[in-house]
Parts: sequence; C-alpha cells; structure tokens
Amino acid sequence: MSIIMKLSYYGIRGNLLLWIKAFLSNRFQSVSINGKKSSPKPVLSGVPQGSILGPVLFLLYINDISNSINAKLRLFADDCILYREIYSVSDCTFLQDDLDKLALWANTWQLNFNVKKCYHLGITCKKIPTPYSYTLNGSPIATVTSTKYLGITISNTLNWNKLVDNICNSANSTLGLLRRVLSECSHKVKDTAYRTLVRPKLEHASCAWNPYRQQNINKIESIQRRAACYVLNDYSRYSHVTPMIQSLGWESLHYRRLLSQATMFYKIHVGISFPSDVQPNHRPLRTPNYCPYKQVKVNNDTYKFSFFPRTIPLWNNIPFYNSNIINIDSFKSNAFLTIRSD
Repeated sequence: MSIIMKLSYYGIRGNLLLWIKAFLSNRFQSVSINGKKSSPKPVLSGVPQGSILGPVLFLLYINDISNSINAKLRLFADDCILYREIYSVSDCTFLQDDLDKLALWANTWQLNFNVKKCYHLGITCKKIPTPYSYTLNGSPIATVTSTKYLGITISNTLNWNKLVDNICNSANSTLGLLRRVLSECSHKVKDTAYRTLVRPKLEHASCAWNPYRQQNINKIESIQRRAACYVLNDYSRYSHVTPMIQSLGWESLHYRRLLSQATMFYKIHVGISFPSDVQPNHRPLRTPNYCPYKQVKVNNDTYKFSFFPRTIPLWNNIPFYNSNIINIDSFKSNAFLTIRSD
C-alpha cells in the first residue's frame, strides 16, 4: 500500500508499521437500514472514517504534495490552494507547470483532484488582467468571480459584499428556525440559542474580513437586532431595540469584530512572526502600548482596510506594558475598553 511506503520513508518501521498495516488491511463495509445490513464489500482505498488515526495518516500521506512546487501552496485538511503573483504570461505558464506537477503527484499516489470543485480566482487592480486558461490533468479549471475558502467567500475585488450577504442569509435562516422551535422557551434559553447557533455564523473568521462599509456593518447588526426582539418576545413597532440589546448585555458585533482583530494581532505579536512590512516603531510615542508598530503604507482602500493596516492603530492605543506577561484575558479587557472608548 502507498501509505505503508510513505510511513516507512518517514521512519515508522517494525512492529508499529506492521500494526498500522494490519489496521488498514482486509477491511469491509456494509450499509445498515432499519437493522438490516447489506452484504459486506472490501474497502480498497482510504482510511477508516471517524477513527483517531485516520486524519494523521491522511496528513502523512499528502505531506510531500508541495515538493517541487514553485508557487505558494496552502493546505488545510483536504483543501488545497495554490497562488502566485502574476506579472506576465510567463508567470501564468509557471503556475500551469505547478498544476501539472500536482496532477502528476495525484496520479502517482492515486489521490485525484475533483476538477469540478477546483476554481481559478484572479485578484487584481488592473483594468485589463492577464488572460489565461488553466487546466488540471487536461480538464479546464472554471474561472469565477468569487469562491469559498474555509467557509469564507472571497471575491476577485476583495470586497466583502457577497460574504456578508451569505452569512446574513445563513444566520437569518437559523434565527427563523429558532423562532419556530423555541417560541415557548424562556428568555435565557433563547439567549443561549442565539449566542450558540446564530452569532457564530456572523463572526466566523471575522478578524480577517471585518467590513468597513457602513451598509455591510448595518446589515450584520440588523440580525442581532432581530434576535433581540426574538429573545425578549417584543415585536412592538413602538419598542426600541437598542435598550433591548443593552438589557441582554450584548455588545455591538462591530466592536466584537474589532476585538477579534486586536486579539489576533496580540497572538501574532507574542507567538508568531509578522510579515516584513509590519515593523516595530522604536521612536518615542505617546502611546500606552509598550511595543507600538509603524503604520503600514497604503495605496488603495482594499489594502487600507485589510487586517494589518487597520489593526495597527488600534493596537497602538491599547494599554499593554509588559512583554513578559502573556495574559490573553487581561489583554482582551484592556482592548475592549479601548475599543468602547473610541
């Protein structure tokens, strides 16, 4: 088996390798409906779904997929994204060469890509982008204006209009379901249901896509306003929603997204490296932060409201004095107070 060859290459040998081989060999599967099972059929490939060992074996199996790839490759479970800066047609050719290498790897190790789920998304500020039709294993890759990656809808203009529409539609649908099935429940149960099932849909990875256009901010806040009416069972046209939200102790979703950005910046600061254009500011500044950063130079709104240029001014205003004390809860408290005061 291919996985056994790779495990041996990684240094897993002896009894452990024999045990894994026995774990994967001679397996059968059947379908059970209403207590009746179909005749068992042999499992010829893959790892047992739902097993603890399965994800580890899969990651080891695809670990060498990036070998000989010149473009940047990002992997998350079975999702793969390949990207490269395109300045001319020759760059497109290099990217196509990498796609051919991926196809060769897939054919060699019998783990084929689903071309129907592969998309080409070109992101550019040019009025006339460089045209090129990419293929994978001889099949054309569809060109799209937006696509999902890890649950986030990314558009070719890098605005978040479609993402906001998608998450609001999903959150509205879930909120409608809660209104039907939990209509007779207490305020506490409804509050918990909103925080658990609806709000996470509005905040998934929000530190990366926090919108800056007021129409998108209002659209997201409107979901929470409807949720407040649902939780308190107050749909009167004469009632004001803002006092409802305050009585429930809910913070503005906009503030929560800014807090998420600041917290992510803090985690990068204490445990990860920044990109080269994010540099500490060693000049004396009137700031409560012991380690301010220089503001990134910005040429357009798309970059201006991206993560680092938007978060650095917020970070510089957050009281944070001692680099040796790493307390995320204390930092969040200071960050929240700073955001509220702004």
